[in-house]
Order: sequence, then structure tokens, then C-alpha cells
Amino acid sequence: MSRRFWAAAILGFVAWGLLGQPQAAKIPPENIKVHLRPELQVKPGLFSLKAAGQPIRVLAFGDFGDGSQGQKDVAAAMLQYHRQRPFDFAITLGDNFYNKGMKGVDDPRWKTWWDQLYDPLGIQFYAILGNHDYGFQESPEAEILYSKKSPSWRMPATQYTFTAGWVQFFAIDSEVITAYQLEWLQKELEASKFRWKVVYGHHPIYSHGMHGDNQKLIRELLPVLKGRADVYLAGHDHDMQHLKPEGNLHFFVSGTGGKMRPIRRGPRSLFAQSALGFAVLEADGTSLKITFIEKSLKPLYEYTLKK
Repeated sequence: MSRRFWAAAILGFVAWGLLGQPQAAKIPPENIKVHLRPELQVKPGLFSLKAAGQPIRVLAFGDFGDGSQGQKDVAAAMLQYHRQRPFDFAITLGDNFYNKGMKGVDDPRWKTWWDQLYDPLGIQFYAILGNHDYGFQESPEAEILYSKKSPSWRMPATQYTFTAGWVQFFAIDSEVITAYQLEWLQKELEASKFRWKVVYGHHPIYSHGMHGDNQKLIRELLPVLKGRADVYLAGHDHDMQHLKPEGNLHFFVSGTGGKMRPIRRGPRSLFAQSALGFAVLEADGTSLKITFIEKSLKPLYEYTLKK
């Protein structure tokens, strides 16, 4: 072949290497989802935190871990509330650590952004991942494995289910919705015999907050929840919301554990407010009540589901 052919071929190869390859490299590392080991993605089997038939009181909050004064104020309010009306346990709604999660189980922020603020409550916190928890490549695994080092932090896997009293809880990873996760969730919901079924994930399905409705979750998650779950509880939008139900499925947002943004009421709003604080879930054999509490411990809104 001619020398000209080989020169053109070499130049073409070099150009492909220089111009074609970087297209993948331009993807920000925080947007590349980590492929966790199977045992870290789903915890097999059901576990129980409180005997069936008992009333429960649960703390719920999201979008908090940044070491700010807002986070510290809300954590202090949780402790004060707990001393007056004790929680059985807590759940987090993701974005546990800004801005890119944790670098590992030995990241020094575990001590200042978690241990010092939440260990004093003396309860366990059952956490899920948010989009910011996927920043550092090591973060999702670190948040799961820290469960072995902490008296309070618990994340058995990225998706898991447990029971407490009259309620079965289903913790999901709404940042990485897969066919496997949806199949798992539907199977677990249909197998549940508990009076109340509460699913919690980071991203709202419907929201009048900054991020708005999540079309992917409307298409893929909502059909699994409708007719099977009673409550879908989320964070992500840094506000407090209760949105009109679809059938018997109610939507709540509690994303002001350390951050907040302004919010306006919309067509689906039953309640919408921007205030640092948390949610309290109380359930027994006939009712499930969710209350939004401002950091001053002032109740802002409550709603009770009945069966």
C-alpha cells in the first residue's frame, strides 16, 4: 500500500484517540454510578425493630449532612423532642453527606457530621442513599460499611425492608432505579401482611419544590406503589410537603434536616412550607400520623391516615 495511505491511516487513528476517547472521559466522575457487590445492593430477608402489634414513633429527615449551623440546630431539636416523646428509631431520606458523600469509613467527617450530632439520641437511624451520596466512588460502600462501626448509623444495603409494630418499611435507592429493584419491591409489598406499608426513597415522585415531578419515577415506581403502599416518603427538595394522594397512596417530602429552599403551593399541595426541621411518623393498629416539626419544636402540620 502507498506511503500516503499509511500516513492517513496513522493520522486517523491518532485523531480517533485524541477526539473520540475523551467523549467518555468528559462525564463527571460523580455521575458515574458505582457498581456495588450484590450483597451490598439488597439485604435478603426481613428483620424486625419492634414487636408486631406495638405502637411506634419514628423520626424521618433528609438532606442534612454538611456540618452547617442549620444541621446542628435541627439535630439539637431532634434530641430535645426525643427526650420529651422518645423515638423508637429513625430513617434518613438521603443526601446524608454533601457534597459528594464520604471518602471512606475513616473519613473524619463521620465524627463531626454524624457521631457527635446523632449518637446522643441513643437510637438507630436506618439510612438510604441520595444523589449526593454517589459523588465519591467510595461513598455508597462506605455508608453501608460504616454500619459496623457505629452505634447509631444503619444502612444494611442500598435497598432493604424491615418491620416495626404495625408497619413494614421498604428502603429503596431512587437514584439508581433498576428493573431488579422494582421487581424486588413489588414482590415484597405484595408479600407483606402488615397494616401499614411505608416506602422511603430520596427523590419525590410528585413535588412542587425546585426539582418538580420526577417523570422516571412516575413511569416506573408509581405503578409499583399504587394499590400496594400507603405512604411514599422522600427528601431531595429542601422543603416540607404533603401532596394529594393517588388512591390510598400518600406522598410526603421531608428534606429540611439541614438545608431549605423556598416553596410555593401548587395544584397537588395539601401542605407546603420551607422550614428547617423533621417529620415524625406515629402508627398503631388504626392510624398512621405524620407530623412536620420545625426546629423550634413547633408542629407545623399533621395528617392522619385511618384504616
